[in-house]
Amino acid sequence: MTVIDEEVREGSEEGSSPPEPQPVNPTRRGAQRAKSLTRAAFTALTAFWAVVTLRSRKTGARVAAVVNGPGSLVHDRLPTFAEAWARQCECARHYKTAMWCPWLRYPRYVWGFVYVCVVKPVLNLLEWLSESPLRFCITAVTVFAIYWFS
Repeated sequence: MTVIDEEVREGSEEGSSPPEPQPVNPTRRGAQRAKSLTRAAFTALTAFWAVVTLRSRKTGARVAAVVNGPGSLVHDRLPTFAEAWARQCECARHYKTAMWCPWLRYPRYVWGFVYVCVVKPVLNLLEWLSESPLRFCITAVTVFAIYWFS
């Protein structure tokens, strides 16, 4: 065994005091701990947002498939006046077969007539006007000019 090994094994040199432990800086230890916690929190937050993003993408794909599918409102068109009147008559005929109040078909026919003659033209006009911003602006200026100068 060498002399150095004996000194290390015994823990001290001849005539010297044992080495003092290095003081640990408490702010450094806190900074290291905060850094490790920050990394862990960042990793957890990243994992959380990855899951949220994946779920929202899957949900968005399902909703888009339903909304954009055939027969959806996106692919639907407005009925013509003849189709709207046929639908109103069909609804009124349901009351004709009702045993408890067959007379209700006449007010339903009146409502269908009012709808096709008053409501549907207004809705079609609003749709036609709002189809293009330029068309809407030109119509608004024209209506304002007619109102102002009349």
